[in-house]
Amino acid sequence: MNKQIMLDLKERSHKKVFALIRAQGNVSGAALAKQMEMQPSSLVYILRHLKDKTLIRVSGYGNSTDKGGKRPLLWQVNPEYGNIIGLEVMRHSIRAVVVNLAGDILMKVEKEFSPDRTEKTIKRILTTIFEVLNEISISKTPVLYISLAVPGIVNPVTHRIIYSFGLKLEDFDLKSFVEERFNIPTGVINDANAGALGEQWFNKGESFVNNILYIMYNPLAGGMGLGVVLNQKLYTGSNGIAGEIFSRVPSLEQIINEKSNEIPKEEILIPLADGIKNIQISDLYNFSKKGCPLSKAVLTGLSKQVAKEISKITGLFDPERITLGGDLSICENLCCDEIMTALRELLEKNYPFKIQIPQVEYAKTKIFSAATGATALFLSDELSL
Repeated sequence: MNKQIMLDLKERSHKKVFALIRAQGNVSGAALAKQMEMQPSSLVYILRHLKDKTLIRVSGYGNSTDKGGKRPLLWQVNPEYGNIIGLEVMRHSIRAVVVNLAGDILMKVEKEFSPDRTEKTIKRILTTIFEVLNEISISKTPVLYISLAVPGIVNPVTHRIIYSFGLKLEDFDLKSFVEERFNIPTGVINDANAGALGEQWFNKGESFVNNILYIMYNPLAGGMGLGVVLNQKLYTGSNGIAGEIFSRVPSLEQIINEKSNEIPKEEILIPLADGIKNIQISDLYNFSKKGCPLSKAVLTGLSKQVAKEISKITGLFDPERITLGGDLSICENLCCDEIMTALRELLEKNYPFKIQIPQVEYAKTKIFSAATGATALFLSDELSL
């Protein structure tokens, strides 16, 4: 697949209009002109250009004004222009999504496996992409891009993996490896950065949030990761390691060992004999719903540790929103409420002045937030203002 299928929008104003239409869904030209502070004639030219490229289409008619008159045309992104495949690659599983250009999620799947050699992981990546392509081939809609979210440090310019503890990769060009095999433009991004991009690009109906912290916790990939959006742009730092905060959040194994000594054995419902190392957040959450005191104590302890790390970062970046993604989002309101309570206490204690506590919420696409966010790498690159 060649580059001719890319969006190919060179004018800043064209990119911005397209991004607004994508974010708001069905929107009138008058509303766009007001938001862009643009003359209607100039906007009509841009809309015609985007329509000629089949990037947008008329979706219907809006309501006429109180004074009457013609009903305005409503515009939307053409969902049939192309699809984007996003994958979050972990040692124990691959999560894959397919989204269309309008941002609708068409497919999502998780493939779990036992951690293995690096060669096996790469083979699984290729197999997953092949299976996804095979499943969506019936639609005849072209695939615009493949994006891979991985734990570790990724060069934001070349997309080369500098180092990934979770995947045991160092100085590896996964981008070219995939691109050459499928002949589809490909990108690679850090998993937490992918989640942050997703928060920016997949909040339909909302204006862009200026400053976002995206937090994820993956015990098999080295712990806590951070994605930062500052002034509506992903911040990766000088060397691509801005999200690598090297937190001191204990591993799940450490927290389980600590809490299990405080609870009578006969009250522990979650099986420990199979190996504590294999216990995941999803296991803890499922057993906490069954009334297991150990599971709830571990999740509460983890939440307080995460809140402690977030409180340090909050003073540095002063975000509007903190989003919990990845495996943290499995826990519905349990972790979120615990983190919010602990964060409020820490901020009130450490800051002598009153500051507004950032909104803390779960990623809307839950465990698929990094895979979904990875697809936003295409949008971020194509629509960079």
